[in-house]
Amino acid sequence: MDSREREVSRNSIIEEIKRRAKSSSEEEHMHVMWYCISNESKRIEDTEIAWIRDFSKYMPVIIVLTQTLDTEEELKGYLETELTGVVICQVLAKDRNIIGHVIPAHGLKVLINETMKILPEATQRAFTAAQKIKIEEKIKSARQFIQERLDSKGPFNYKNLGHIADTLPIGLDFIGKGAVYLYIAKDIMTLMGIPVDKNFLKFSKQAKPLIKSIVLPFVFFEGTKTVGKAAVKYGSEKIGTKAPTYLTKLLGKSVGKGNIIISPVVGLILGTFNRKVTEKIANVFIDVCSDFLRSKINYQELSYEEIMEILSKNMEKKMEENKDEFENNTDKL
Repeated sequence: MDSREREVSRNSIIEEIKRRAKSSSEEEHMHVMWYCISNESKRIEDTEIAWIRDFSKYMPVIIVLTQTLDTEEELKGYLETELTGVVICQVLAKDRNIIGHVIPAHGLKVLINETMKILPEATQRAFTAAQKIKIEEKIKSARQFIQERLDSKGPFNYKNLGHIADTLPIGLDFIGKGAVYLYIAKDIMTLMGIPVDKNFLKFSKQAKPLIKSIVLPFVFFEGTKTVGKAAVKYGSEKIGTKAPTYLTKLLGKSVGKGNIIISPVVGLILGTFNRKVTEKIANVFIDVCSDFLRSKINYQELSYEEIMEILSKNMEKKMEENKDEFENNTDKL
């Protein structure tokens, strides 16, 4: 095959592996691959070495050297050097008559035995690979959905929801603009298959720690040296007079208004709708949700509150990791 045909073949195989991996039935998954190479040819191309490495990412690969007529092991030795750890079996499936000399079939039992040895591990690996592929699909869907809702001109895009939440007393215990992040969080959790309360008012109460985790890395108390002069310049004008009281309540601190200093980033996040910042926070939360799904937590047995507590703690860590980027965006205002 030429290079284009080879790439088409390779992609079609990988797509078939992924398609089967999405099945809820483990019997549909691919567990072990036999990659057959004619031992008579005594050669393998670099492209095939790359293929085997690619396929090994999804499942164990056993190289089957077919039509093995002699004990020559040059090709086998080369493959062992290039593909460390890959099992190689030399096989002649049927008796071969060469000028009156019969070479008996051999190697099939070895091939079956090697396959059976790795099958238990391969089954578990296939299940893990299937979960990984499913999570990758969920991440892709969530990111695409967020883009669509941010770019939408419809009445219920995130920007309009933020404005509505800011102006209407909808009974939620947070600053109006913060509501948009709860709508986003609920959409992401739903898309990614994480249990979430369908009642938004109940969800908003459960999700208070999430809003806290978004804001907390940018709230500093008296005596903190990391605030800098930007907080004095931008803090009050960006977030308004209600912010100190709200954030004090939000953080569960019994301190007076005079004892809290607000980072300008808080104003950027909870103030006027900012598409770039909103998109960044949404993508950070998608990462948090994907890490949650990859973990070994049996979340089906957890309550909505317990799930939200785990997500919120991880979100706080992620926001802390991205704090410099948000602060740099503020400096450019």
